[in-house]
Amino acid sequence: MEFYRGMSFWVTDNEELSSPLTNLTIQKAEKELGFKLPHSYIELLKEKNGGALNYPYFLIGQDKQRTSMDYINGIDFEGVERGIGILKSAEWTKKQGLPEGLIVLWTDIHTWIVLDYRNKIENPSVVYFYEDYSSEDGQWKSVEIAPDFDTFLSVLFRGSSLNPKDLKASYGRKKE
Repeated sequence: MEFYRGMSFWVTDNEELSSPLTNLTIQKAEKELGFKLPHSYIELLKEKNGGALNYPYFLIGQDKQRTSMDYINGIDFEGVERGIGILKSAEWTKKQGLPEGLIVLWTDIHTWIVLDYRNKIENPSVVYFYEDYSSEDGQWKSVEIAPDFDTFLSVLFRGSSLNPKDLKASYGRKKE
């Protein structure tokens, strides 16, 4: 496992998701969202305004289940019409029955990774929401990934989470 340590966060390619991020764009987005975005998130968006990640994995829960997200949403005023970017967060979460006060970093509709502003005005926690298929009403459950975005960045990794020394010998074919 190689943890993110401040370099090469984004997968670099020729595709940009939206216009370059300016301070005015950030201020406009924060006003529209009603929340101040984490400084480290903004700094990453200034490098690339959303996209694929070089460090897509993290561990959640007491059993440290390996989970992933392949991209993080950026700020895209033009993309709102196409349904992309964090400015769609309130619409998405309301439609899915999730609580108010969440900014969607990533989703596949059944699971969500969000900045959770429900109990904080600034410096939100990063939370993983998932559908609970074991309940009849399909309620949403959640697990905090990190108490803030900076801590979240420090738990992202790439590569295997398995230690080959901990694996049992495989059961291969018997030699004839």
